[in-house]
Amino acid sequence: QYCVISEVAEFTYLLRKVFVLRRFVYGINQIFQGPNNELHISFKWKDAFNRGSGIFGGRNSLTISNLGFERVCVLFNIAALQSSIASAQDINNDEGLKLAAKLFQQSAGIFNHLKDCIMSTLQQESTPDLNPETLLALSSLMFAQAQEIFVHKAIHDNRKEAVIAKLANQTGKLYIDALKHMHNRSVQHLWDKIWLPVVESKQSMFFGMADFYQSRHCHSNKFIGEDGFDRNQP
Repeated sequence: QYCVISEVAEFTYLLRKVFVLRRFVYGINQIFQGPNNELHISFKWKDAFNRGSGIFGGRNSLTISNLGFERVCVLFNIAALQSSIASAQDINNDEGLKLAAKLFQQSAGIFNHLKDCIMSTLQQESTPDLNPETLLALSSLMFAQAQEIFVHKAIHDNRKEAVIAKLANQTGKLYIDALKHMHNRSVQHLWDKIWLPVVESKQSMFFGMADFYQSRHCHSNKFIGEDGFDRNQP
């Protein structure tokens, strides 16, 4: 338990430092920005998924004089840290559960925002981590994890079985969406080897939970022949 608390504290400290850097970069942008977003200062960032081999191609790092690029990279790190802090939360208590859901949602929103603006900001080839397809996959994964938290909350709060079934079904669909984007040929080599099997397992698990709670709901209400969950429901 001490290790978990220490890890969360370290992530939180780093997140605060990155937010300070973000404010600093935005301040520079307001005061000194020249034409074409240039400041004549080189900003270098390494690919977050680079393992040093380079066998799959793509840039291992990028150095350009572009404040927009610096802002994008700072935001990427904020989203990454938010997801790390969210993952380290104890979701068996309300405080940890709420913080995890909030941070996963914020992380998803940042990755989605970066997906929409990265091409117009850089106007050149990016590192693999800033590829729009990568950002879409990360955003989808964060949204699925945020929705997963709501399933845990519904179970913890003893919500109606039909409600839990619906939330679990929605979560399974979000993991299907995340898995589809993570399997994209242009990005699937980026992930740690355990990521895809875990996401596949979660997709199956939440569909199984949906069927289980829907079955309990139907049996409780004597809905004969309706104890499976309709995957076409929203």
